Amino acid sequence: MRELLAECRAQDEAISRARLEIWLGAEPTFTDRSRQDPEWLWRAEGGDKEERAESLLRALAARLAATATLVRVEGRRFPGEERPRFCLGARYLPGKSGEAPRALDPSGLAGSPSPLPALGPGERWLSVTPDPGVVEVNLAPAPDLATFAHHAESVYAAAEEAGLSPVRFRWNGHATDSGGGGQLTLGGPAPERSPFFLHPQLLPSMVRYLNHHPSLSYAFAPDCVGSAGQGPRPDEGVRELFDELGVALDRLAARERPAPDEIWATLAPLLVDASGNSHRAEVNVEKLWNPHLPGRGRMGVVEFRSLRMPDGPRRLVAVAALFRAVAARLALDPCDDPLVDWGPELHDRVSLPFYLEQDLRDVLADLEAQGFGLGSRTRAVLLSPPPEVARVELAGAVLSVRPAVDFWPLVGDVASQERSTARTVDSSSERVELLVTSPGQPPGRVAAQGLEVPLEPGGGANHVGAVRYRAFAPRPGLHPGLGPHDPLVVEWERRGEAVRVELHGWKPGGGAYETLPADAAEAERRRRERVVVRPGRPRGVRRVPSSRLTLDLRRLPTALPT
Repeated sequence: MRELLAECRAQDEAISRARLEIWLGAEPTFTDRSRQDPEWLWRAEGGDKEERAESLLRALAARLAATATLVRVEGRRFPGEERPRFCLGARYLPGKSGEAPRALDPSGLAGSPSPLPALGPGERWLSVTPDPGVVEVNLAPAPDLATFAHHAESVYAAAEEAGLSPVRFRWNGHATDSGGGGQLTLGGPAPERSPFFLHPQLLPSMVRYLNHHPSLSYAFAPDCVGSAGQGPRPDEGVRELFDELGVALDRLAARERPAPDEIWATLAPLLVDASGNSHRAEVNVEKLWNPHLPGRGRMGVVEFRSLRMPDGPRRLVAVAALFRAVAARLALDPCDDPLVDWGPELHDRVSLPFYLEQDLRDVLADLEAQGFGLGSRTRAVLLSPPPEVARVELAGAVLSVRPAVDFWPLVGDVASQERSTARTVDSSSERVELLVTSPGQPPGRVAAQGLEVPLEPGGGANHVGAVRYRAFAPRPGLHPGLGPHDPLVVEWERRGEAVRVELHGWKPGGGAYETLPADAAEAERRRRERVVVRPGRPRGVRRVPSSRLTLDLRRLPTALPT
């Protein structure tokens, strides 16, 4: 973390020289990865969750505050819930990094909830609340990236002290985030000084820029993306709304200085998910200038929701630096390019890791050209590739199997699930990218379950393909009678040689894991043992005509025997 601080300060100086003020906030979420109780899987409250949240709050206030008063305030009440959720907060004078607090008053945590306290000059407010399966921390906005880095390091340390984790490990070793997301917010020192109002074309430009750069939507996304996710893109929702969004952006561009209420009223009905929910959208403007949300609707804040909970503070800071740099770049040089209608390409080719990395490098180059380039260490964190599922060599070439984002549908009616704290998706499909690096030679042929996988030249020595398959039979779920492709068998033939890679969903040969993985090392061991590499033999494969780069095994007839 320390090595990033110099780069954080460099960005702060660049933004200050440009006479911009862009404050950052975050909503990191943590879970108890060792537990399978409902409150740590899908329920918002229950068990010891409130006690653990209080432990986190105390540990965090002790790291951030010179003095602090801890209080219980009335939390939000969601549809279908009998009472408001708990909300524990800290009103504090920020202390210096490493400085012990002079006073920590917890008396306000006892008894009935009190109103949200009014803040005096220089005071900050943070809160800890429950969400399905996690505890969510709403950090106080930071005026600069260096302060945000201190907040990030402090909240991860406080969570660890409370026995909470930013990641989960599944029974089979699959590593994922906490499950609650890792949203970021951008704003200003006061609502009327929000950069989205001082630079009225900033928000429309951000919408256009994110549309043009899918890496900002998918490279740091959680497992559940697409229309059923917590931060769907505008082009993943209702078709008519996406068409209207283009009209709205053009009308705002024609206005010299649209007022805050005009910006909000123009974009809020269109930046929504498929059911019309404005909270669950990639760009969430419900706290920008919303007259229908008393007390917290007119804050000049925009939330970016297509972000997974990072596994550590370095990644949280790097992603925050990226989005803040994009905002600074667009504040000075707005983007007026027409929206791209990606069509099927969005969930097929451009969302594969290989192409997301290319797009992210384009974004980083654009920021550098505009004077808001990120430092080498920050770029290295952002460009770190996803862990490989498998890697094999054959006749001087390499086949890398990498996890790719997939797009899970909701099971049932979208609107009826809006009143639930958790929604049901069919998560039974998985997608992997097959990247062949073959310098100076053809890549050979790759097959999955005996069916040829199309390989597309990706530039240089690279050829790219992808496979979607059913990992398990869900209950409830879609496609009854369709069994899992377990193991997924990938065969690679090249220059008369062949290799076979078996990707098992569980222990090869059967058997169950008795406990969850105790740590990351045990999770990695289980992932490795589920990959079996054997010598193969050249044989005929079936070629299936398709207009997509991703071979979807669920759509195809029974493959050749494996």
